[in-house]
Amino acid sequence: MPNRAAVLLLAVLASAPSIAHAQILRDPGNVASAPTDPSSPSGVISVKRAQELFERMHLDSLPSARTGRPAQCDEQVGNVCYWYDEKAPPSPLEPLSIKRHRDDLISLLDSAAIHAPADRWAAEQRVRYLTDAGRFDSAYAAAKECKVGGWWCDVLQGFSLHLLGRYAESEKAYNHALTQMLPRDRCEWQSIDLFIDDDTRQQYRRFPCDNPGRVEFENRVWYFARTLYSLDGNDSRTEHFARKTMEMMLRDAPGITVTDSQEDDLELMLRFGWPRAWGVSMSSSRSSGFSMGRPRGPGGGRGEVIRDVTSYEPTPAYRYVPPGFVLNDPAHSDSSNWRLQLPPVIARYSPTYALSLTPLEHQKAMFKRGDTALVVMAYDARVTKQLAGGKLTAALVVSPSEKPADYGKIIHDAPETGVLVARAPWGPLLMSAEVYDPAKRAVARARYGVNPPFAVGTRVTLSDLLFYKPYGHFPVSVEEAAPHADPTERLHANDKLGVYWESYGTDPNGEKMKISLTVVREVEESGFFKRQAQALKLSHEATPVVVSVEDLSARGVSTSPRSLELDIHTLTKGSYIVQLEIEVAGQYVVRAEHRIEIVGP
Repeated sequence: MPNRAAVLLLAVLASAPSIAHAQILRDPGNVASAPTDPSSPSGVISVKRAQELFERMHLDSLPSARTGRPAQCDEQVGNVCYWYDEKAPPSPLEPLSIKRHRDDLISLLDSAAIHAPADRWAAEQRVRYLTDAGRFDSAYAAAKECKVGGWWCDVLQGFSLHLLGRYAESEKAYNHALTQMLPRDRCEWQSIDLFIDDDTRQQYRRFPCDNPGRVEFENRVWYFARTLYSLDGNDSRTEHFARKTMEMMLRDAPGITVTDSQEDDLELMLRFGWPRAWGVSMSSSRSSGFSMGRPRGPGGGRGEVIRDVTSYEPTPAYRYVPPGFVLNDPAHSDSSNWRLQLPPVIARYSPTYALSLTPLEHQKAMFKRGDTALVVMAYDARVTKQLAGGKLTAALVVSPSEKPADYGKIIHDAPETGVLVARAPWGPLLMSAEVYDPAKRAVARARYGVNPPFAVGTRVTLSDLLFYKPYGHFPVSVEEAAPHADPTERLHANDKLGVYWESYGTDPNGEKMKISLTVVREVEESGFFKRQAQALKLSHEATPVVVSVEDLSARGVSTSPRSLELDIHTLTKGSYIVQLEIEVAGQYVVRAEHRIEIVGP
């Protein structure tokens, strides 16, 4: 069983059991949010009472927690402490007695669904407890049997489909539900307020509820929040709606997740997901005050016992939504901006298909074809041990920043090393390179902005540099170079380095071009890589490898493709910059550069 993120609920327990229940779990017999509907059939009313009794038994039968409260909470909302620790002991196993009693309750809910198919409470709680039991197929079947009017059945189906990993179908069901909601309800269900940072929230709150600009803003956030851009459907968005569905279920029939501080518990659930397991520990209290909690009712005196209930959410769980500066300009983000635990972590999501999510070993280069960008990505999954020997899917997805849309290529049964090419509108793009094994639930990913080399007001511009393995010929096009592209930027000094690039805007009649290609060590200074902009001035501590040639641009066309091969056997281990300079008459020197790492002879 995977480790879980933990939430701690504290309560003071007096000697009388009835008081103990009231302290940690709102007494189900007096729960205002789960009233007895006079119009409900008597059978449903009796099942409601059975649900209350089950949750009391559930609390009393919790196993011992395998982790204690940390010295400091990652988040504290009201009297609830949340912390995240992937290295903590796994969650305790659920006792068989709880499983048996849950199965009994499900049987009662099955009967209630037959006799009262239009009762919303019975329909939603049937789906909820089947889900708690891990019976996702049965939960979906129950959701399809729902006969409640309005949008309720759609959200139950969306919830169940999400848990089955059928994200496109789940999104369709939730979208249909949203169209049937009143504007106020639709705005509340779609709200992303809990998941975004302060700067993003200021932008978001400029739009009133149900405003088209607000919906567009939400859609943009969910587009970029996806863990994998190559999946069908947006599972990050449907995860949010699934949490909203669980919130609805818990408000109607509270469980261990919902304590005396209902709104605090539900906020944490919406931000970090609902618990999949619980544990309890007991300790002595020496005073009536403690760092968490505001115990209600009798108790809290010297020498009494505190019951700590720890809930466990799935791990690993990654930052849910990118920070505002990334959402505003994703094409100029770098890989560090997409770190899985980039602080502050406002909300988390644990995709079931990504039990591991590691950096992808790869190389990319961007080329221009009129108003189209050609992005070449070569990858090497062999260095990712979680993907070794698996049945892989490889994908390259690129998107413009201003109008997000998927452009790319997906290969199923992909090789461990390979090359993918994507076409998109020319301009700044966000790239997501993804290789994953669905069976092992392992993902390797590279995500960051890709842009042409910087040049302003020049006639001649450059493409990226593409490194390739020399194969006996000099490639004269991307199509020739791409199959031989190095799948990594880590090279051996005893290998020759092939470099392919293109110059754009050259004179079709032919013009002189001075080409300089330099390889020089990247020097680390005071913990940061420092390098100057001029070739041959990158470092005075290492002798660079330099190739300079006088060339004539291609005739009859305005694009001049070129390639060179470098002997790098004199380079020692370390990081280097490969920098290309092109000089033509009438403009300043234009440059492109690419980093490599020499890993050995």
